[in-house]
Amino acid sequence: MARTTISIAFDDLAAVRLHERLPLAQLQPNDHVHGRLIIQIGDKVVPRLGYWAPNDVCLARWLGELDAVRASFTRHLSAHHEFDEGEEGQPSFVFEREGARAFLTIADSELSGGVGDPEWQRVEFLAADFVSEVDRVRSEFAQRLKASSTEAEQWINLHLLNP
Repeated sequence: MARTTISIAFDDLAAVRLHERLPLAQLQPNDHVHGRLIIQIGDKVVPRLGYWAPNDVCLARWLGELDAVRASFTRHLSAHHEFDEGEEGQPSFVFEREGARAFLTIADSELSGGVGDPEWQRVEFLAADFVSEVDRVRSEFAQRLKASSTEAEQWINLHLLNP
């Protein structure tokens, strides 16, 4: 089996309520879920995804963006999606598709003043690998929440299905 050109994973998940990290078992419907999001293209791990630390990624926000990129890549052979959150000096993350090929660029943010990364300009991966990874990681994330919290279904409905 061929190795995928991009992989997406998560770890160190926590419910975040009023800036406090709590175990997932304490998840309530209006909490945030933060953790570490690991996107690896080839042998390079995408940097600067978390706000204050690598494990401070808002998973609902990022999974929603990855799903929007997935939808764009699924509908169009040529696509461009920019995620410029405008938060905490974060850069802009630009996803592009050109046929079977896809690219990620970490660019300057027009909203937050975040600076791009010269080592992350049009880093290539396969669009089909991206689509399958997003599907897999969304399913895995939902399963992990359901196994950890009795409030997971309601949280998923509020934050992943109807953001």
